[in-house]
This record gives sequence, structure tokens and C-alpha cells, in this order.
Amino acid sequence: MRTLRSWLCGFYAVIGAFMLLDVALGLHRQFGANPRAPHFSKILLINAVFAAASCLMLASAISYWKRWRAARLLGILVGGMNLGVPLVFVYLSWRYWHGTIFHGLTSSVLPIGLGVAGIWAFAQWRPTQESRAAEVEMESSRKGDGTSTWLNRAFVIGEYFLYFGIWIGVGTWGARKGLPSVTFWPALVQVIIVTIIAVTLHECGHALCGIALDNKIRAFIAGPFRWQYLMGRWRFSFNPMGLLATGGATAVVPQRLHEPKWKELCIIIAGPLANLLTGAIAVGFMLRAPGEMWKQYWWMVAMFAVISLTVSAVNLVPRRTDGSYTDGARIYQVLSGGSWYELSEVFRAAMATSVSALRPRDYDIDSIHRVIASGIATDIQEMVLHLFAHSYYLDRAQPQEAAREMQAAEAAYDKCAQHVPAELHSSFVVYEAAVRHDAARARLWWERMEAKKPTLLTADYWMAQSSLYWVEGKKEESQAAWNKAEAFLNRMPSVGTYAFDRDRLTELKQVTGTNAPTDISTQTPVPVV
Repeated sequence: MRTLRSWLCGFYAVIGAFMLLDVALGLHRQFGANPRAPHFSKILLINAVFAAASCLMLASAISYWKRWRAARLLGILVGGMNLGVPLVFVYLSWRYWHGTIFHGLTSSVLPIGLGVAGIWAFAQWRPTQESRAAEVEMESSRKGDGTSTWLNRAFVIGEYFLYFGIWIGVGTWGARKGLPSVTFWPALVQVIIVTIIAVTLHECGHALCGIALDNKIRAFIAGPFRWQYLMGRWRFSFNPMGLLATGGATAVVPQRLHEPKWKELCIIIAGPLANLLTGAIAVGFMLRAPGEMWKQYWWMVAMFAVISLTVSAVNLVPRRTDGSYTDGARIYQVLSGGSWYELSEVFRAAMATSVSALRPRDYDIDSIHRVIASGIATDIQEMVLHLFAHSYYLDRAQPQEAAREMQAAEAAYDKCAQHVPAELHSSFVVYEAAVRHDAARARLWWERMEAKKPTLLTADYWMAQSSLYWVEGKKEESQAAWNKAEAFLNRMPSVGTYAFDRDRLTELKQVTGTNAPTDISTQTPVPVV
């Protein structure tokens, strides 16, 4: 939802700053200078409406980026304006200009769609001070990460100017070459299609290079299409918002720790290189379009060429957006080494446990501690790093160290509670129930998890439920949840994270095998993944 709001505000800024204001100024130059001209008052009113709409859109965009208190209200107002004005014109066209309602709606589908999206996105936004700070944080640079805050924010609006410039430039070139013109809607559809294709090729570059270098793929996202390796199998989902804010990501993870840096560099560079090569080939076809039999398709070829080259170049600019980094920033971090590189390697190693033989006991615990001590991690990353360390000590049968890390994770949780996904709460439930024997605290953590509406009912979830029921004295319910955890793990592949879970499930059975809680403070706690 935050991505949609950012996209809408960038669009509002471009439309408000250029299109509507240009229309208002054009009408004023053509009709508004002569008070004796026919319909002068109507032209003046239209000028005022366009100028006001332009100012309102700009104000909405700026207030959102600055996180002013009026940002939510202005966003809803602009959404209502985008929805209401086209509907008024549809009615007037049908009532007075003998047009059809269907024709009016089809010609106004873009502003109407923007209006609905704007009202929906901003009506659900609750810009508390903490959430505003969190959203600003997603675009702000952090010390030593190789990015610049002003560049990150400049690109939010700069990319829209860039793509509008490409649109105009390609159209001008085609007109000079005598190529057939393309109407707005077919052109827009073709731009969306070729952008998704360019992003897909970019991510394929990362993925294929990773596979060639004996890495594994955990996720592949291109525009609205999303493939994720979850619970032992690939899952596909379609996100319609990806048609508006086309972007992509590929999670490539190693099968061994401490892989050479050159492998990761190759994987990172492969994405922009794929766009550079395909874009260069498309440029050759674009230049040959005049006089060719397929010249009616020249617009799609031309847009694919320039968008591919643009995606390649833009991704090499070191930037931080939506809490992640462009390829250029990642290249800088790999080459410079230090804490930022270690942070990336720690998370890649954790993801690798679901597709390789790596287990939590294989983590580089010194790297985890160094990253935490460096202070570069966000609040939620700090919490997750402590959970990684907790798992490491569990897998090495060091309960006291594991308990210390869980307590540190609980302290970090208080700073980022609203952003913690439901699935991460299960670790706290198990700790409070099976280690500390605190039924009230275990129930509190369980209710926090249920309030987040967990969708992935994994072994962690069922072990949390089993330990909760056990500490509450509900032996039959505890056994039923344990059986569900066992059934789940029996379906999972033989990889590191599930081997770890199976060991912890066995230990949980040993702990909860009696009718009531006993003193297990010296036993090995149960798992956190």
C-alpha cells in the first residue's frame, strides 16, 4: 500500500506540475487574454479549475513526501477529484453533447482508476508519528550504505520525468521518420507490457547467473508476477498493483557460507547487463523500422529499447528505495565490505537454510554480533538478528546463550512491534511457555500473533500452539498441535531449516510429555527459525 501511495504522489506531481498547469496556461494564452472573446467567463472558470487542480495535486505530493499532517486529507481530496471530475464530464457529455455513457467511461478510465486507487490508499493510511518515521526511513540513506538521501528522494519524482521524457522523445522521433502514430491507450498498454518484459529480463539475468554459479533461487518477482519458494514448494501469486508500480526482485542465496565476493558481484551485475544487451538489440531493430513490413509495431520495439537501457542505467545508480537497495548500491557494499556486506551475508545465509543443507548452527555468529554492534540494522532487523543468534545457540545446545538472545529480541520487539509479521511471534510463544513456564506471557504473545492474522501455518506455528496449551495444562490440545507440527514436517524436504525443526520438535515432545509443566530451565529450549 505504501508503494501505491508513493507511485500516486509521483504521478500527481508530474500531472500537476506539467499537464494540468500547461493546459491552464495554454487556454489562458489562447482565449483568456481578451475579455471580449466569446465564452470568456467560462474559459476563465476552466482555467481556474485546472490551476486549482494542479496546485492541489502538487500540494498532495509534497505533503506526503514531507509527512505533513494534512497529507492523508489531501490524498483523499485528490483521489476524489480524479474520480469526480471525469464522472461529471461523462454526465455532461451524455446529457448535453449527445455522447454515450459507455464511451465517456471508457475514455475516462485512467483518471477514474486513479481516483479510486487514491481514495483507497489514503483512506487506509494512519500516519502516526511512528509510521511516518518508518516510511521516511525506507527512502533515507544510512551511514556507510553508499547512498544519498537527496538522491533517493529526487529519484522518486525524477523517474516520472524521465519516463515522460522518453515517451515524448520516442513519439517525436517516430513522427520525423514518418512512422505510424499510436493513440494513447494502445501506447500505454504497450509501455506497461514492455516494462514488465524488461524487468523480467533483468531479474532473469540475476537468476540465471546465480544458478550458473551454484546458488539457489528463493523468490522471483517481476511486475505483478510473484514466485516464492515457501514451505518446500514454489507458490505463484498475482499482485495487480505491480501493473502500476512495475518493479522486481530476485532472492539468490548460496549453498555454502563465505562464498567469494566475485560470485555475488557477477550475480548483481548480470541484471543490468541483461537489459543492456537486449536494449542494444532492440535499438538496432528500432532504427530499421522505417520502411520495414513490421513498422506498425515500431512503438513497442522503440519503447522496449529505451526502457531496457534506462532500467540498466537507473539500477546502477546507488539508491535506497522501499527499504531495499539498487544494484549499484549493492555493488558498492560488496566492494567496500564491512558491516553492510556482513548484514547482507547474514540474511542470505538464513534464507539458504530452506534450500540447502545449511543449519542455524552454521551461521557466522561473530558476523551477527558485529552487525548488531555496528548499529546499522533497523529495529526489526535487529530483532531478527537476535532471533538468528537464538537459533544458532539452540542448534548448538547452548540454552543460556539462547535465552540471552531471546531476551534481547524481546527488547528490540518493543521498538518495531507494528511492523513484525505474524510468523515471527511464534518464537516468543515457545520461549515463554516451554522455557520460562509463564502461561500469561505465552498467551499474550499468542494473542499478538493471532491479531496479525498469520497465513503460513508452519511447524513453528503448531509448536507454539502445542507449548502454549501445555503450559496452560491442556494436554490433549497440546498433543493435537504437536501432531500437526509433525505432519507438516513430514511433508517438508530434507534441508537445513527443517532438519533443525525436526530436532526441536523431538525436544518439545520430551518437554511436554507430562500432564503439567515441570522445571525444564536447564533443558535446551525449543526452536526459533
